[in-house]
Amino acid sequence: MREKTIILIRNAYPNDFGGGERFPVFVSEIIQRNYGNPILITRSPMLLPYAADHGIPTIRGLWWSRQQWSGVRTLLFPAYVVWQLILFLWYLSLFLRLRPHAVHIQSKDDFISATLAARIVGARVIWTDHADIKHIWANLRVWYKNPIGKWVYVMSHLAHTITVISKSEYREVTRHLPKKSSVTQKIVIINNGSPDLKDQYPSTLAKKFTFCSTNRLVCDKGVSEMIEAYRKFQKKHQSSQLILVGNGPEEEYFKKLASDVSSIVFVGYQTDPLSFVASSHVLLQPTYHEGFSISILEAQMLQKPIIATSVGGNVEMIEHEKTGLLIPAKDSDALYSAMETLYKSPKTRDRLAKNARTQYLEKFVFDKIVKERFIPLYENTR
Repeated sequence: MREKTIILIRNAYPNDFGGGERFPVFVSEIIQRNYGNPILITRSPMLLPYAADHGIPTIRGLWWSRQQWSGVRTLLFPAYVVWQLILFLWYLSLFLRLRPHAVHIQSKDDFISATLAARIVGARVIWTDHADIKHIWANLRVWYKNPIGKWVYVMSHLAHTITVISKSEYREVTRHLPKKSSVTQKIVIINNGSPDLKDQYPSTLAKKFTFCSTNRLVCDKGVSEMIEAYRKFQKKHQSSQLILVGNGPEEEYFKKLASDVSSIVFVGYQTDPLSFVASSHVLLQPTYHEGFSISILEAQMLQKPIIATSVGGNVEMIEHEKTGLLIPAKDSDALYSAMETLYKSPKTRDRLAKNARTQYLEKFVFDKIVKERFIPLYENTR
């Protein structure tokens, strides 16, 4: 098969670096091995070096930090039109030079400008939604609200396929669409996955019993509940620790909240978060909402027991008391109880971890997902 150029586009706020940002790098690595030449376009100051470290060619793209256009900011819509014109001309010039076979777009502004530019040069257009479109398409049926969301919706008719990461996201996205919209037929569910790196991260457990979380430090990730539950846990089990991997806009607030518990360790943003997961006993994922968590997938891949909230895609990834423990969101008491359960029962931890690993191998090995689901979309064979 002749090698083809696939352009992947992902932009996000500078402090955002999670599953949605690592996703195009994972896809690009598999494209390089099996299909063609990927190029990642992003403005993200974290994603650019991360991609370079993984040997993925990158282009520093354009991105406007103003992403909130609701309420009174709607009056600035003409400025957004000018921004999109600039972005479109930049993409068109780039695509005319690179002649991509397919353009795989994963962020809001690029859904508009990059889609139009890609169609003009005859490229296949694939959108992947990292749990954003349900917000972008809110109020589509209210004529005076959300002009940008309506514009994204219009441009979605030019995409060849739109992929969403879970059944719950499919329901959330499609409920905003007009009845009998042809766009519904373009939307397919392709679950996230993780490369199988277990052999690279042997499970050498920390001496202290360790809970680990790899998330942005924002309230919606349940960080306050983790701190509260662990504070209670640590009073009974002093030879333990909670490792929080990641950063975010509310980091200082959480550090103050946890200042009285020395065994809560903030390690900040890490280019290699899996080393922390590998040395932990239990992964915590008490988020308030979730599309399809890379953190959970990676913990399953590394054969770790997981405590997560029963929200969004989490319930599609975890079967309660079989492949992990599910708890209600915003409930620190339920989180504490689950932490106690796993601490007291090594047999339960071992059983949940083995089942999680088995499920990962059956459903979520990313090489298989990309080869069987995404590459055929680039070729229009699925």
